[in-house]
Amino acid sequence: MKKKIFAAIFIVLVLMIGIFIFGNDYQMSEKKVMIHTKTNNLSTIMTFPKHEKIKGFIVFVHGDGAQNATQDDGYKPLMERFAKQGYVSISWDKPGVGKSMGNWLHQSMTDRANEVTEVIDWVHKTYPNANYRIGLWGASQAGWVIPKVMKQENKISFALLAAPAINVMRQGIYYNVWQAKKSGATNQEINRIKQNQKKFYQR
Repeated sequence: MKKKIFAAIFIVLVLMIGIFIFGNDYQMSEKKVMIHTKTNNLSTIMTFPKHEKIKGFIVFVHGDGAQNATQDDGYKPLMERFAKQGYVSISWDKPGVGKSMGNWLHQSMTDRANEVTEVIDWVHKTYPNANYRIGLWGASQAGWVIPKVMKQENKISFALLAAPAINVMRQGIYYNVWQAKKSGATNQEINRIKQNQKKFYQR
């Protein structure tokens, strides 16, 4: 009886491990690199096609908040889809998140645009002999960053935006106030956050 129970438990464990391994086997390969910009070192993940010929690169532009390179693996299905189309995805931990240096809270929208432009420059220097297309993908607050990047960088082939923010100040204040309320902040603390956010976005 005990042997049967042990065998049943063993089979269940094997199945669970198999589901975990094969269910998360994305059809792309990953590479971690450190990109050095003028102000920070950015801990970056690049995802490559496994079989398709590389057509170009897609640089990910985060929305608001302390986000890591894959947004806790939330970006990976999208990265996999891009990889199947022949595109390398590039995304990094925001400054001060993960192994990236700096502090994303101290960045203006212009600072963030400059950061993206420096990453694109890094791509050109790292792959100098390849005539690859370079595109941008971003969500939320990236709707304010990407247009600035496109003004600075004339080699962008395309840009993809998901639910871009219409008013970056209101969106940023809403997000940070929501986080403060969730943490149990007082009304006085919330008012201070609102004032600090207004000053931040008016820079």
